Amino acid sequence: MKTLKYLSIFLTGAILIGGCSKKEAVLEPSDIAVQYQLPQGNHDYDPTIVDFYNRYGTFFLYKFSGLDFSATPVYSTSNFGDLYTVDVADEAYVGKVLNFVKKNWLNYYPDAFLKNNLPFKVLLGQNLRSKTSATTTYTILSSYNHITLNNFSASFDSMNDAQKKTYVANLHTEFFNFIYNRGKLDIPAEFSTVTNYTIAGSATAYYAQGYLSITNAFATENKMIKDFLSYIALITSKTKTELDATVLKSTTDTGGLIKKKYDIIINYYKTKYNIDLQAIGNAGVVN
Repeated sequence: MKTLKYLSIFLTGAILIGGCSKKEAVLEPSDIAVQYQLPQGNHDYDPTIVDFYNRYGTFFLYKFSGLDFSATPVYSTSNFGDLYTVDVADEAYVGKVLNFVKKNWLNYYPDAFLKNNLPFKVLLGQNLRSKTSATTTYTILSSYNHITLNNFSASFDSMNDAQKKTYVANLHTEFFNFIYNRGKLDIPAEFSTVTNYTIAGSATAYYAQGYLSITNAFATENKMIKDFLSYIALITSKTKTELDATVLKSTTDTGGLIKKKYDIIINYYKTKYNIDLQAIGNAGVVN
């Protein structure tokens, strides 16, 4: 019995040692398809798109499916795909419009800022429109993991300077809106202290309160965020000369709060990110 006991202990130990010394097989991924392949074609603009991916980690896609545009996470309550739709780009116009987008949007931000804040994909489309109103179109829309741009088609050539200027302003405003929706928008803390968002807005003195529009003065949700984004929209769409003659004029900005918030935004983004937001408005449209 004693011998059997020792034999049992020996065999158990041998099994344990063997188990410990056995090397586990290395787990290798198999049959995992890459979601997108770049380049998508052999156009002269494809190397630019590949370069964007290498620099920012973002797929700029002119070939995409309806699911790329409409998909949302299972936990999301968004009905984005039920509200909007888009057609894929006319490939003959991708290079031209992409160059415009690069000059008037991407070139104003450092690579590090774009890498941290651009979405997983930027869809290059045409006929970006509402599903519920056939006449309602958009220059840019964003969802949880993409920004979709319109007019990658012959319609770009029909845009006048004013429409192109609006397109550019929308690019920057929606970019900041996308960053906000991801919970990453960096708003200078000082900005939120200038206007008292807890008191009611005034229909006749909203400028004196530091608001740029009566709509934001009477907003009931995300009041400060909407106010901040309205400043981004204004700064990126107007020259400094135009601002000085309108909302920054002392007879309009009677409380000096608009100028104060303007200065906070301009200085903050210049200092922290090396982004000159006013340069965007000053440049207008770069063709």
